[in-house]
Amino acid sequence: MSTVHIHARDIVLNDAVGSFARQIAILAEKAGRSVRLWAEHTDVQEPHIVETRSAFWTAVQPQDIIFFNHSIFDPALDDIIALSNTKIAYFHNVTPPELIDRADERTIENCRLGLEQRPLLAKFDVIMANSEATANCLFEAFDADALARHKDRIVICPPLIGADRWNVVQAEDLPAASERRHILYVGRIVAHKGVLDIVEIAGELAALKMPIALDIVGGPATGPYVDLIKEHAKAIEETHGVPVTLHHGISDRQLKALYEMTTACIAHSSHEGFCVPALDALAFDKPMFVTPVPAILEVLGSAALLIPEDDKAAAAAAIAAFLIDGDHAGHASLRKKRFEELRTEADGRLVLTAIDGLGAA
Repeated sequence: MSTVHIHARDIVLNDAVGSFARQIAILAEKAGRSVRLWAEHTDVQEPHIVETRSAFWTAVQPQDIIFFNHSIFDPALDDIIALSNTKIAYFHNVTPPELIDRADERTIENCRLGLEQRPLLAKFDVIMANSEATANCLFEAFDADALARHKDRIVICPPLIGADRWNVVQAEDLPAASERRHILYVGRIVAHKGVLDIVEIAGELAALKMPIALDIVGGPATGPYVDLIKEHAKAIEETHGVPVTLHHGISDRQLKALYEMTTACIAHSSHEGFCVPALDALAFDKPMFVTPVPAILEVLGSAALLIPEDDKAAAAAAIAAFLIDGDHAGHASLRKKRFEELRTEADGRLVLTAIDGLGAA
């Protein structure tokens, strides 16, 4: 039997790429495939062991399939391409280096080099991407021959298996919610995700006399940008009485409880390849306010509630207008319809079809 070797540079907890790699392993194994996981950096060893890449080159056999996740510069890419094995590349997109904190020179360089690697992905037998927006980012780097080969064959597939995965999670009991409307942000607490903008929008909502509370879930837990968030959060709490709570490293049970308690979700990102929190907002039947980032709009479809990117007062006014006078029943119908579409797209069949197709080749 051939083995499916699943690669990502990093397979770590609370990371979307690593979680997807692990979900693929579970999916393929349940379908009767032998699987092995490989990474340069990892902090997880269950339910599958994540092996060190140095051992991969002697472990891989000619009949095996390689499933390669690309989201940042990967030093193993050239050597993997050189192998004669059939291969799937899953492109998660790469954050543009100009959006990274200038002090983080290492990540800036890794993002720059990761974008330069895009033409190499044309050498894979099958290419998958998490959104049409991500596919377009990839095609921008392809030459005419690569475009002719892949443009109509790329597989658009959400970067997770099981959009309804929250059904098996039991929410943790939280203290009774106040009468405030809770707004929830989930994601990395970094500048290009616009978390500071969200805090400022919360202040503008309070200025409109709307009683709200803001929950921010993500990491890192420390650093200059996080300190700036805390300073602004303290200021709007003192000025407007808006509670802002930062949650770091919480469990799925705690996160589910926050989703169930919240009135609406929000994102203010400058760049996304997909946006899993947008899908989760649909899963919990929560409206989500977003800036016009193509990948997020693609995930939410007609259920996207747009707010302006550069005008915090106008964004707050749009949010307040929907929460007070919006067509909540009509919007709930849009959310349900879009979630059912995503649940089908994320049921794993697209991944298995790609693997099985190469296995039969």
